[in-house]
Amino acid sequence: METLLEEGYAGLTYAKVADRAGENKSLISYYFGSKQGLVGAVAEVIGGRITAEVLAELREVDTAGKIAEGMVTGLWKVMDQDPRMARLYFDLSAVSVVDDEILLALRQVKDRWREVIAAHLAEAGVAADEVPAAATFLMAGVEGLAIERLEGYEPQRLEAARRMFVRAASAIL
Repeated sequence: METLLEEGYAGLTYAKVADRAGENKSLISYYFGSKQGLVGAVAEVIGGRITAEVLAELREVDTAGKIAEGMVTGLWKVMDQDPRMARLYFDLSAVSVVDDEILLALRQVKDRWREVIAAHLAEAGVAADEVPAAATFLMAGVEGLAIERLEGYEPQRLEAARRMFVRAASAIL
């Protein structure tokens, strides 16, 4: 994971991972099967960390606005702890467009995320037929805000956009 966080997908090699781990590079292929298998395992870890932070912020949420706020707050905490996590997530998202194994790994992570968000939306009273689209709306909005934050745009503008997103989620959902 450290190699991916520092080098990105393009810089990932068995040799770099083996060197960092102090192991033989043949063990990597033995345990993970391929570079994509290794990346898939890292995607699981990243997804788990992001989900854990977000879930910590989603206690006692009874409105869509509170869910949106909790999602953003949880992701911001992950980004504050290690900004490389979000960069790697988006790096892998870009690679997933051309690599089916990585697409599958990220899709599994995002599907679990959707299930968690959908359950909270249902508990908050969002109509059952709107829950899947609402979960996608929230996830897309949070991802968009994360990209803006990574790109380093004006903090005041980003904070205003964050508040606007939460208000929009409250009003729409």
